[in-house]
Amino acid sequence: MSVRARIDIDVVFQDATDTSLTVGAASEHLYVTPGGARAFSATAGTSAVAIAGLTSLSTLTVKNTGSTPLRLGGSVDIPAGRLAVIPTTTAPTIQAVGGPGAYSCVWVG
Repeated sequence: MSVRARIDIDVVFQDATDTSLTVGAASEHLYVTPGGARAFSATAGTSAVAIAGLTSLSTLTVKNTGSTPLRLGGSVDIPAGRLAVIPTTTAPTIQAVGGPGAYSCVWVG
């Protein structure tokens, strides 16, 4: 099986009191080709374990495909059917909250 993954994310912050939005210069919007990507699915138990992936990491996307909440990195809860995208350079832990869970990941290095 061959898998190709790409994550494009734009985050825009706007002051709630402003009536206009400035995008900024094109140089502020850089796309960097990752050194690798890996997509996989796994199950999670109630004990925290590190997510295994690439040796180089810049972004991790986790989708909860199970029916119980998952806890990412000991602090980010992902409800069933929802997705979390985190910029990180280290492998976080994952655990199911309240019973066995399942998830799919896209790991970008």
